[in-house]
Amino acid sequence: MLLDGKVAIVSGVGPGLGQANARALAREGATVVLAARNRDYLEQVRSEIESAGGRADAVPTNLVDRAQVEALVATAVERHGRLDVLVNNAFRMDRGQPFEQADLDQWRKVFDVNLWGSLTLTQAAVPHLARAAAEHGDASVVFILSMSMRKIRPNEGGYATSKGALHTAVQTLALELGPRRVRVNAVAPGWIAGPNVETFIEWESRARGVPAAEVRAEITARIPLGEIPPQDDIANSVVFFASPWSRVITGQTLDVNGGEWFG
Repeated sequence: MLLDGKVAIVSGVGPGLGQANARALAREGATVVLAARNRDYLEQVRSEIESAGGRADAVPTNLVDRAQVEALVATAVERHGRLDVLVNNAFRMDRGQPFEQADLDQWRKVFDVNLWGSLTLTQAAVPHLARAAAEHGDASVVFILSMSMRKIRPNEGGYATSKGALHTAVQTLALELGPRRVRVNAVAPGWIAGPNVETFIEWESRARGVPAAEVRAEITARIPLGEIPPQDDIANSVVFFASPWSRVITGQTLDVNGGEWFG
């Protein structure tokens, strides 16, 4: 197991990529501390991971509340003795408006989660990650970014800009934390096969009065590999950055989008 004995926090454990990341880390032997606002969903994922033979803990957390964020990190370390991996997966979408009509207060709410929430959690985790690196040789932070910061689309300004800012933060933190052997990398998915994309496809199908298969085919046609990347495959790239396989990689963003955008 690539992560045997390690402890990982995963934020934003919802029905999409967050829970897939948590399951993938647990599969590779990590004790996974699950964080999100929805206690019931966290407990469901925790139970499923443990039923599959993994180790998991659930700590309900609102990422925009610094006190809750600090309590999350403290709880993880108190219960499990160390912290080796942090996966910043929590995110908030914007309302999909042109910039000229956009409510910039809404943009601030997007930034509060996507940028400031993730940075607050990382800042709280750094002392413990550095201690783990000193004692065990390595620690890792993985941010989940988005193809939307690369392949700009109209009406997604708040979300795309927040992820672009986070991309710069990844490189800044990698430079500053590298001497302490805390690696900082990112995964930037495009379309993700899972509940959120299926909801979008159904909505687009109804709005346009076309079959869902037609909408799905339009998306897939833009992806050279010919499929919408499954969330479990994207989670495997998170495992790579969390594991010793990437021990000399930091400050990098891996685009996992089936070839729709080339970095």
